[in-house]
Amino acid sequence: MSGISFKVGIFVLLTALISGYLIITFDSKNWTGDTKEYFLYFDDVSGLSKGSDVSVKGLKAGKVKDIYFENEKIKVVVAIKKDIPIYADAKAYIKTMGLMGDKYVYIDPGSPNNKILEEKSSIKRTITLASAEDTFNDISVAAKKFEILMDNLNEAVGNGRLTQLIDNINSLAIETRQVVAENRENLRKSIENIEKITSNLRKTLPPLVNKLNRIADNLEEITGENKDDIRQIVISIRNVAKTLEDKLPETIDNINVASKKAKEILSDNQSDIRDAVKYIRSSAKKLDAILAKINEGKGTLGKLVNEDSLYNTVNEGIKDFSKPFKVINESKLYVSLFGEQHTGNKDRKAGASIILMPKDDRYIYLSLLSNSNGNISEVEEVNTNGSVSTRTKRDLNILIDLQYAREVWKTDYGNLWVRAGIKESSAGAAVDWWFNENFRFNVDVYKFDRKYAWDEPNAPELDMGFFYKFDKTPLFFKFGGSDLLVDEYRGIYVGAGLMFTDDYLKYMLGLSNAVR
Repeated sequence: MSGISFKVGIFVLLTALISGYLIITFDSKNWTGDTKEYFLYFDDVSGLSKGSDVSVKGLKAGKVKDIYFENEKIKVVVAIKKDIPIYADAKAYIKTMGLMGDKYVYIDPGSPNNKILEEKSSIKRTITLASAEDTFNDISVAAKKFEILMDNLNEAVGNGRLTQLIDNINSLAIETRQVVAENRENLRKSIENIEKITSNLRKTLPPLVNKLNRIADNLEEITGENKDDIRQIVISIRNVAKTLEDKLPETIDNINVASKKAKEILSDNQSDIRDAVKYIRSSAKKLDAILAKINEGKGTLGKLVNEDSLYNTVNEGIKDFSKPFKVINESKLYVSLFGEQHTGNKDRKAGASIILMPKDDRYIYLSLLSNSNGNISEVEEVNTNGSVSTRTKRDLNILIDLQYAREVWKTDYGNLWVRAGIKESSAGAAVDWWFNENFRFNVDVYKFDRKYAWDEPNAPELDMGFFYKFDKTPLFFKFGGSDLLVDEYRGIYVGAGLMFTDDYLKYMLGLSNAVR
């Protein structure tokens, strides 16, 4: 038993080494040559991590090298290929891409009219864009506020408060106009009377003061020096006369000025008061007409208030809009990184895939992978000293898998699945026998159009093999026969990789953010 465990351990170790080598080899193809570092400073880098992509005008151009705090800011160190120019007015953004909401750094290199930004310099202009989650939260808050507004409007129309408010405004306008019209003549007469009083006071005040002074003198002579009480009365009268003489002219002047100002204000603003009353009455009539239309069910707002059908239509539209997001949220999601080596056709593959399983009996498979053999895009015959040789050009582009799978038969010993769609950017079909969730047998047929390519076999590619994932780890491996229909390409394939569920990815991302 120990010998078997040792062999299994050796096999797993070799598989992991091969997988790591293939993934590193694939990654190194895209990152050759020297890089240069730049520094970015952000207030918030939620979701961004070391190793995240850096793109310049949409072209993958580097990686995030390091992230740490510096002077109350978060400093992000990025490494960019040296052959890509970055100018002094460059801008840096943190954006979101993909279904999982991965973060990456997007750089606008700036204008060539500015000087080149030196290596290990800071890109001053940095922006963190809002995520899709923030956008949906804002929409939700706005929808709730709009719902409250509609409820208040419906309540106001229903209990008559809004109509009563309009009637009160209309009554106020009528009463204001009547008050101004009825008292205009009285105000004018009051101002004229005040002017006459002040004019008479100016004429009669000096003689009155002189008479008071003479009376005081006479009383003083009559009473004599020994009449102290009378003397005090005389002194008081003199003081009153003095105060009237000193203060009353100024008071009369102030009253006169105030009366003139009141007259001017009433005269100058008479037309404005009339216009204000007209405007209030006109506004009240318009608002009354609008509410009448709403009560009659006219216009969008009237239909929304009075007709249940429009409300139900809007409500159903919101529910239909949310259905795709509900399906995605309730689906199982598997994300894989893998690498393969084929011995017969010398093909080496590496890539990443996603499995979206809305129900237990169906799923959608999407994969992006590289292919070392590529596609032949150009054939050229070269004549050298009478010897003719053929030279071919291959495009090492990214290939796509997009297939739909469905369970068609269930037994006590396993389940039969069928797959169809695109396999390595060509038509493909497959049959899978699932012994259980982690162990299955796969048969794939694809590259049906291979016979139309130059110097390629007429038969499609047929691969058969096993897939096994360890129960408590994300590690999996696969092996089997490769290109079995073509003698010169027939061989075996070996592959390995890592498969994560969406819950496991969320746990890892949350743990990494907590550590940082």
